[in-house]
Amino acid sequence: MRTITTVVAAAFFPSVAVSFQVPRHLSTWRTASFINRSAPIQTCGLGGCFANRSGKSSLQQTSPNEDNAVWYDDSFTSTTRRSPVIAGNWKLNPATLPEAVNLLKLLSSNFLNHRSETASNQGEEAPEVVIFPPSPYLSVAISELEGSGIKVGAQNIGLETKGAFTGEVAASMVRSLGCDYVMLGHSERRSLYEETDKDINTKVHLCLQEPNLSVILCVGETEEEYENELLRSVVDVQIKKGLMGVEGYDVDRIVIAYEPVWAIGTGKVATPEQAQIAHVAVRQTLAQLYGPDIARKVRIQYGGSVTPQSIDDLMTMPDVDGALVGGASLTADSFTRITDGGVSNPLALGAKRPKELTARECVTTKNVLGESPVWSVKDQCLYWISAPEEEVWAWNLKDAPYRRLIGTMLGCVALKESDEKGSLVLAGERAFLGLNMSRNTDDFASGAQTLCERPEQVEATRPNDGRVDRQGRFVFGMYNNYHRAGASAGENNAGLYRLNEKLEIESLLDYKYRVSNCICFPQEGDVMYFCDTPTRKVYAFDYPKEAGGKLSNRRLVWTVPANLPGGPDGAQVDADGYL
Repeated sequence: MRTITTVVAAAFFPSVAVSFQVPRHLSTWRTASFINRSAPIQTCGLGGCFANRSGKSSLQQTSPNEDNAVWYDDSFTSTTRRSPVIAGNWKLNPATLPEAVNLLKLLSSNFLNHRSETASNQGEEAPEVVIFPPSPYLSVAISELEGSGIKVGAQNIGLETKGAFTGEVAASMVRSLGCDYVMLGHSERRSLYEETDKDINTKVHLCLQEPNLSVILCVGETEEEYENELLRSVVDVQIKKGLMGVEGYDVDRIVIAYEPVWAIGTGKVATPEQAQIAHVAVRQTLAQLYGPDIARKVRIQYGGSVTPQSIDDLMTMPDVDGALVGGASLTADSFTRITDGGVSNPLALGAKRPKELTARECVTTKNVLGESPVWSVKDQCLYWISAPEEEVWAWNLKDAPYRRLIGTMLGCVALKESDEKGSLVLAGERAFLGLNMSRNTDDFASGAQTLCERPEQVEATRPNDGRVDRQGRFVFGMYNNYHRAGASAGENNAGLYRLNEKLEIESLLDYKYRVSNCICFPQEGDVMYFCDTPTRKVYAFDYPKEAGGKLSNRRLVWTVPANLPGGPDGAQVDADGYL
């Protein structure tokens, strides 16, 4: 029999299939370029900290054409990995509370139940995640994000603790709400509101007076200062003045965000090498103030038009410990992708790159949303559904494909044991249906027959993805129709179920999600793969063969790389064990 690789891609996801072998111990594989943080990096010098050929460190400015300069000062190499921190600065956005709540719900759903595996796989450490909404949204943000692991911070505070200061907000107020961070010294505060280094220093001390309230201190140069090679001088002054009087024991509550002013909101992004040079300069100033041991421990973020496409390369730099994200933090998908790219240990991202597959046989169908392909050896035919068009399709790879209109939204299709060709089970919007799919036009009037109702009749969900297990039971997942926007935006209201030969439905998963996808089994049938698509993470579970059992021992198999848009929208395991 011919080997067939089939790609049936949803309209809103990229038409790309990847294949990688999952060993029995289910190591996590991620796609990324990486360098060893403890090794010098060879590149042309762009100005900053360099080590000469004898290995001794020195500070110098060099031209971009100087060859073989090593700009990473290995005197700051740390054997203790710094935990990365990804922060989202919403600025004066969004315009209304309902919009803010929608974004918060989507963020919470992306993070809830999906952080622990990331932190434990192959030495990776999930980044600390903080968002900075406008002050009117702080309370609702803290409430909506409870349990998600996302922290909340204030974009600014005033210079006073209390009194007749109309319009001001005190550090004690934001801390009492539950804020963990305050962002200070942002370039927009410096330029638009004429905040001085003295003002910023006062605010730093007010924050440090509040127990467990940390600070992200922003520093950075303008384009003119950068072109005049004043980067080091500018950040040196801003750090020394901003942290004046701060004791070494409080520095662990300080995160430095280097943000080149010329890159903020402009679409321009400093190269990873430029960011590294600036971060080394920041760390050297910290060493002058507090010594090298404390300087090694301070986390330094890069800020300035950070995107999902740029985060992986930025995080390969040994002194880049996260990102301060602006516009991309206003979209749940983009911000989640950036946090996925913000791992602490690039060496742990894995050397195995998934193999990209291309369809060897294609046919034009113009499906709006083609899904759930299944190959019948008995029929020598490929079956699939076009969900919103309410159609089932069949193709024997020789003749033109044909279709049947069912008259209800469909989620997935499975093969039904029968002596007849084209015997199928369909997961419809309201019920499971039986159908004999054939080219015979005489049986069109009979239509599909109802087998049983589907679960969750009162929820805004429908069946979406399904596969038959090795015992012949139909495992299927549900779908939140309004997971992006609407009445149930961001809500985890979909379950995972199994339909047995008696048409009885049992629940398999002890938590809910939004979008079921990638349900499939290896040949042994003792493992099941699954993905809640918006999270972009594919998991493996131990699969219960006994009736009434639950999926257990969830482990992360793969996270879609941050620079690849979309999400997993279907999967199979081939005879060689490749997912």
